[in-house]
Amino acid sequence: MRNKINRSHDMRLKVQTSYCPCRHLVNGRTVIPKICIYNYECSRCAFDQWLDEPEARHEIPAVAA
Repeated sequence: MRNKINRSHDMRLKVQTSYCPCRHLVNGRTVIPKICIYNYECSRCAFDQWLDEPEARHEIPAVAA
């Protein structure tokens, strides 16, 4: 049990000390202060999907009714 506690404590310290700003913040696409927790694998990030969603809707042509 002690090893399990130490391991999780070490992981929390590692996450807190490594600061990787979100690429959308760096590129100026958003001003929301966000830290990348996926090591710049944006396809796994819900925030990236949320930002891309409105753009995807504009690219889809409207279907004539």
